[in-house]
Amino acid sequence: MTPTDFLNIAAIVSVFAIGAASPGPATLMIASTAMNRGRPAAVRFSLGVMTGSMIWAILAASGLAVVLQTSATAFALLRTLGGLYLLWLAIKALRKAFLAEPAQGTPLPPQRTPLADYCTGVLLHLTNPKAPLVWLATLSVGTGLQATADFLVATILACNLASIIIFVGYALLFSTPAAMGWYQRSSRMIDGVSGAFFGVAGLKILTLRSTA
Repeated sequence: MTPTDFLNIAAIVSVFAIGAASPGPATLMIASTAMNRGRPAAVRFSLGVMTGSMIWAILAASGLAVVLQTSATAFALLRTLGGLYLLWLAIKALRKAFLAEPAQGTPLPPQRTPLADYCTGVLLHLTNPKAPLVWLATLSVGTGLQATADFLVATILACNLASIIIFVGYALLFSTPAAMGWYQRSSRMIDGVSGAFFGVAGLKILTLRSTA
């Protein structure tokens, strides 16, 4: 690849990183998992999110995501699954918010299996209909029709490296003793805000329109 290719990749990764770091269902779930269940669970969940992102990236680069973008039926199916999943997360969070506030020093909830944490992260990202569209837009920046396979592979790997740093960074940041202590003191408020966010996000996804 040429020096210009590396500059283009840097520009693409910068745009992608801003989007990945912005507040959204994935980042909120990572933060919530970290504060509620600790660092190992949050890291596993974040790696699952990254895997889901990698899957969408490969599909976008191979052209399969274009089918989703142009097929009203396929887009509607993914939109429905993603919206309902977020609404389910909203209901879970709101139910927790209306439970009695835990006393100080209450132990963390029972840990799920590592595989369950990881798969939950994968599922959250794979059911987000915006994810393939974001990747299509990302790969179109600075690529065009003449992009080589090496360039696409390098771009995908660089973007996913950035996503690992960002998502695992969130997991480490929000699993500090200070953050977890704050969650224990303010769990009802945090769960209520999370539930409202997931509910709004789910409704927005259910009303997304395909570009077909």
